[in-house]
Amino acid sequence: MPRELSYAQSFQTDCLEQLGVVSWFASSEPVVGVTFRPAQPWARADGLVADAPPVVVSEPDVSAFAPPEPVVPPKPVDPAEKDASVANLRQQLNAAPEVIVEDLQPIEEPSVHIDPMPEVVDAGLPTRVSMAGYWVAERLLLITDLPLSFDDEAALDKLALSLSKALLKQDIEAWQKANFIWPGKLKNRYLLNRQDWVLGAFEQFLTNYLKADAPLWVIIAGEQGAQFVEALPAGHPLKAYPTAHVHSLPQMLRIPELRKEAWQTMQSTFFNK
Repeated sequence: MPRELSYAQSFQTDCLEQLGVVSWFASSEPVVGVTFRPAQPWARADGLVADAPPVVVSEPDVSAFAPPEPVVPPKPVDPAEKDASVANLRQQLNAAPEVIVEDLQPIEEPSVHIDPMPEVVDAGLPTRVSMAGYWVAERLLLITDLPLSFDDEAALDKLALSLSKALLKQDIEAWQKANFIWPGKLKNRYLLNRQDWVLGAFEQFLTNYLKADAPLWVIIAGEQGAQFVEALPAGHPLKAYPTAHVHSLPQMLRIPELRKEAWQTMQSTFFNK
């Protein structure tokens, strides 16, 4: 005897039948009917029951079986009509030659004066530079070379202030520090070998210290700083101050014996003249 199942039971029966589990039905009671597959076959927590979705039967698309449209061959041009078009074009050219000729002339643009590239300035300076400048007690300017990967800033500051305190013979209460870093060669193909750009940047770096009070002494620690100071113009204010050239401060941190040599150099430069 056929019986009607609920949506959930029908869906469960169909799934179990596909798995081959049909043992609870007697062989004389076959299950015949339409199995609905609702979007939510099981009971929901909110107590609502989902209705069975309507069965939509789509009509077959027969547009793909339509015969292709016939290809229309291009219409041949009558030779007499073609000759007439050419003759008409010649007639137009002869009728108003000044207009046609003016339109066909190449566009002439006024020439722009381009200044020639100045000569390359090569001062023999390093391409990659890293330096630190200390302006101590408004009396001492100390410039030291730095390795590109230097990271012990605390030890560097302590050494710079210790040398300044011993040289000035006073406690250091005011001091400033700034770094000068030039990443390397310029990427512009017109400026690849120009060294005056880095020299101008170094001059601006010094101007930030020399724009106020003039220093009493100048200490250049390292070879890079000495090269840059040497490349400055002859009338630069920095060259008028007493200057001591010593090893860089990072070298003094690695080799403490260099501090004694630097102290002797500063004493002979600033006091024995």
